[in-house]
Amino acid sequence: MSLTRYGEINELLQQLLLQAQSILKNKFIGMYIGSSLANDSFHRETSDIDCYIITTSVLSKDIDKKIEEMHNAFYSSKLQYTQKIEVSYIPKKDLMSFDPGCMRPYFNEGRYYLATYGNNFLIELHVLREKGITIIGPDIKGLIKEISIQNLKSAILKNLQEYWGAALNDPSKFTRSDYQVFTILTMCRTIYSLETGAITSKTEAAHWVIKKLDANWKNLIEEALTWVPGCEINKLEDTQQFVRYVLNKCLDS
Repeated sequence: MSLTRYGEINELLQQLLLQAQSILKNKFIGMYIGSSLANDSFHRETSDIDCYIITTSVLSKDIDKKIEEMHNAFYSSKLQYTQKIEVSYIPKKDLMSFDPGCMRPYFNEGRYYLATYGNNFLIELHVLREKGITIIGPDIKGLIKEISIQNLKSAILKNLQEYWGAALNDPSKFTRSDYQVFTILTMCRTIYSLETGAITSKTEAAHWVIKKLDANWKNLIEEALTWVPGCEINKLEDTQQFVRYVLNKCLDS
């Protein structure tokens, strides 16, 4: 069993693990951590805790209901970080024959529902396979089919076009300061990944992009890097322009 370097998060994960195992029983294969914790770029105030629970098969309605009730109670508990946990329940077969159009049970921000994987999930799987933390279970590399650089870049481009291109049609998405920061740094990681074929933290990607891009974007990226939760950034139009710039730069190259 592996753990993170954060004691309070380890306690939280241990409790989640015990509850999930008690419900799933012989359907449980393993529990893994990806994204910022796996990338060693976790920020206590802004990062989520991305959990992946692998199951032998699709969950029955009865088990699904029990999982939902467990998560609702867990989310409302007094434990630190409970509201930062995101959990995907993934049937083993989906890892070897991934289809972005398929769905999996997903808990995030107080809601448990069936969510489409989407192209971005292939990026998550790449990080999970190469850097993921095994809380318990077999080696994750034996569960996830290797993702080629070509397929990784293709998924990034599709996500850029389908999600971020569509987001520009809904300006309300960009009104929150935290979403502006998330967008700016995600665009930096998009550029980095498409040019290098690798996935790194948003922070490292942003510093890399500052050195590579036109100086016109330097101030915007630096503001995103130094942003503190609770403060206003007020870069709505600049953020949208940066998304358009990245769309044009990456899709036309």
